[in-house]
Amino acid sequence: MSNALTSCVTIPGKSKINSCFQDVQNDTLKWVQQFDIAPKFKPLSWYSKARFGFQAAREYPDATYAQVSLAGDLLSWLFTVDDSCDRGSADAATALEMRRQLEIFIAILNDEYIEDDNSLSMALKDILHRFSDISSPFLYRRYCMHMTDYLNECFFEIDMQIDGLMPSIDRYYKERPYTGFYIMFPLVAIFEKLNLPDEVYDHSIIREIELILNLLGCLSNDLHSIVREAKLEKPGFNLIFIAQKELDLGRDEAVQYVINEHKAHLLRFEQLRAQLPYWGRAVNEQVDRYIQGLYTIVRGYDDWAVIDTGRYENI
Repeated sequence: MSNALTSCVTIPGKSKINSCFQDVQNDTLKWVQQFDIAPKFKPLSWYSKARFGFQAAREYPDATYAQVSLAGDLLSWLFTVDDSCDRGSADAATALEMRRQLEIFIAILNDEYIEDDNSLSMALKDILHRFSDISSPFLYRRYCMHMTDYLNECFFEIDMQIDGLMPSIDRYYKERPYTGFYIMFPLVAIFEKLNLPDEVYDHSIIREIELILNLLGCLSNDLHSIVREAKLEKPGFNLIFIAQKELDLGRDEAVQYVINEHKAHLLRFEQLRAQLPYWGRAVNEQVDRYIQGLYTIVRGYDDWAVIDTGRYENI
């Protein structure tokens, strides 16, 4: 199945891009140099090609310049850590060092005093300070929780790669949502200064909508990245490869399986929107803005990956 077909799998609607996208892109390049992330972890050309400023501008098209810049710096940090974890899967010694660094990141998120001058640690502290300045206590804790969940999932992926294990489909659906999208969700409420009661965020339907949108992003990412990941010695955390093995499918059959999963989750999302409780006009208007913001993140990510960067082109 051609990559041209799989790259078209996304959620309906047109994405926008914030008018400050180019300035934010320039800012992200300055930020990774400020904290010596480039060239210490990846060359500056890697960040330039990745266009994390464009990604932030896609995911938060109506945010302020400062907000989009913060999101761009966060994305630069997350993708650097993700790449470091991939390289940390090369051997046991490298994996041990990466696990130690992940533990330090988690301690920082728990507001523990850590004497660590690692560039990524210093950059994380900068990001957290900037978020704490603009977030309510509840949303800041929610953001830190999602960051911690992501880092814990990195441990799982390192172990998976080192041990050469292929997770089950059930394990995929348990672990895959923690790989990044959740982190970006609280930013919608933070940037828009939503004033929703905490119990609304914790409502079962809102939580399931977050999960479904997260999985829609993950499933489209699996489809977009299939050609690149198929060339790797150890395939990534991708449902196509997992379904191939567990269900004894050919490659095209496994791709269609994931496309069908994407369609089923999109249908479930629409069903959940129709089941939202009525909390009152003011609250429900903000709930609609929140859900639309989450949707925009997933749609924007797809266009960043396929249009802005050609990240998963078949080359």
